[in-house]
Amino acid sequence: MNHWDDAKRLIAVLDNEIAHLSSVFSTYARLYRGEEDVRSVLSDSDGAFFSDLYIVYLHYISVSVSRLLDPATTGKKSNLTISAVIALLRSQSHPRAIEFEERLTKIRERAYNFVDPRNQLVSHLDLDANDITPGKRPIPSFTKSEFESFYSDSGKLMNDIREAIGMVPNMYEWGIMGHGCGRKLLHRLKTAQEHLTKKIEQAVDGNLH
Repeated sequence: MNHWDDAKRLIAVLDNEIAHLSSVFSTYARLYRGEEDVRSVLSDSDGAFFSDLYIVYLHYISVSVSRLLDPATTGKKSNLTISAVIALLRSQSHPRAIEFEERLTKIRERAYNFVDPRNQLVSHLDLDANDITPGKRPIPSFTKSEFESFYSDSGKLMNDIREAIGMVPNMYEWGIMGHGCGRKLLHRLKTAQEHLTKKIEQAVDGNLH
């Protein structure tokens, strides 16, 4: 058995996690970081629902990014993280393992708008660390460029790790844009909106005649 087989299996699982995160973010960006008319459609369709959904997306993306950047272990528990792959390389004395660790540390430091809110969310559920205050719950906040920076830097790091153990590069920079459901959802909302507008206009015309 190749001594990099464990690392390769871990990378295959991480690739699926990264691809899914990209898909979720592409839907989030299309819905909430798009043009003004898109936000108007959401507001007109069901403003309260899409406002709640916005918070759900923020939490999911923040937690997903943070999990990928978590250490290789937490206590006695092994984590499914980029750091875990690097730990496998270090255990085999790979010459680039320390370089990869340093790059990951810098990525983690720049991703504080994902990591810090996630840590606050975890702490929020820690009875010993918090007062019990109704309605007190941290909400993540990050920009589109911050996610894109994380995604680009992580993709480059992962591809360098892949190359270091004899794997072909993955097209992380392509993500899976277009795979998300945002475009289809917006199309259906706009179609429904146009249908209702037409019905109202017909009803008004009928009353006038």
